[in-house]
Amino acid sequence: VFEKLTEHVTLHVDTRVIKVDTLADGRKRVLDEHDRVLDVDRVIFACPSNAVGNMHTAHGPLEDTILSAPVYADDHHPATGHMHGVMHSDASVIAPEFREQCLKRASNYVEVTRLDDGSINIENQYNFGVQTPGPGVYDMPLAEKPVMLISHALGAGKSLDPAKVRGTANHARAHPLYSGWNVMAQLSLRLVQGRHGVYYCSNWTTPGNCHDMSLLSGFICAHAVGAAYPFPEDVEANKAFHRLRDLMGI
Repeated sequence: VFEKLTEHVTLHVDTRVIKVDTLADGRKRVLDEHDRVLDVDRVIFACPSNAVGNMHTAHGPLEDTILSAPVYADDHHPATGHMHGVMHSDASVIAPEFREQCLKRASNYVEVTRLDDGSINIENQYNFGVQTPGPGVYDMPLAEKPVMLISHALGAGKSLDPAKVRGTANHARAHPLYSGWNVMAQLSLRLVQGRHGVYYCSNWTTPGNCHDMSLLSGFICAHAVGAAYPFPEDVEANKAFHRLRDLMGI
């Protein structure tokens, strides 16, 4: 997947962009932490809103207002287990009486318990074996799918078998709140989208907190700077593409 996504693309990983300036001729100058400079006609920011403001120092007061508006889930609970996911294949985290059916059919398994300090813990298990199985798994019968879980905020007394842990994930800035405030900020982006050759895509640029629209926002910005939409033969996908284009103002 990643090889196809980056085919014919010059890609720099683990590289921080320090600054994006607008030159006198309208081009953008991108400076990274390794002192590399790239002059381009257009720039697409696919990152959290506050990071755009830090890099794009030439933005105006309208952009400043919009970029500072979005609110993320980690603004409210930055240290909870819901910011940190663990990918694993240890089915023991699901209660025995529900385990078989959950692994076969459930998208999520949630337990709400009270901790020793009296607070309420909401544990969530994403069942990727059902939700988004990958190559070699997607076409298997439900009963044969391997255990593919992502755990958040395990309840008291629970633990995972280290041998069954596949990796971890940090969800910081991954989930803008689904709120009227954020939707107003998103709709206001149409006032600055494409202005001076600068475009914005990411989770905060869409009117809801979901993966498909976040990805589609990137397709839309790529299309705005000359790339072809990759699924023109799919009628329903095309509807979503044009609908979000209207919402993003591109």
